[in-house]
Amino acid sequence: SSGINAEWPLRPGGTQTTHAKHSATTALLWLHRELAFVKEFLLGIAEAQGVSDMSAKFMECYDRTLRAHHNVMSRSVYTVAAKAIPYREDMLRSLGHDGLAHTDTAVLTDLQTYGHAVGTVVKYIETFYINNKLLL
Repeated sequence: SSGINAEWPLRPGGTQTTHAKHSATTALLWLHRELAFVKEFLLGIAEAQGVSDMSAKFMECYDRTLRAHHNVMSRSVYTVAAKAIPYREDMLRSLGHDGLAHTDTAVLTDLQTYGHAVGTVVKYIETFYINNKLLL
């Protein structure tokens, strides 16, 4: 416990943060951000009925979760990655159970289940940051 607290110097106003390069709190912060993106995208795929092109959904999720934390170079990587996102139908087929007969309903249910599970982890990390007066 004292080792962890030593990494989080107290800031004025009682909040804690770290400026140490490669610190655990910085890694946890980035994990939180990336998982928030994954959650948004999984749920976005599940909810995008009638929409075939997922690149716009990918960028919408990126804009809500990660864009504000990235520099121009990182943003351009996500923009290029969005162009490689398969159509929703192809994605659902690929996510099917080992290519065996599956239903889109089963895959969509799994996407929602995993999206909500990732959301639980995101909330847990947020609670950790709040309880320890860390900055998100």
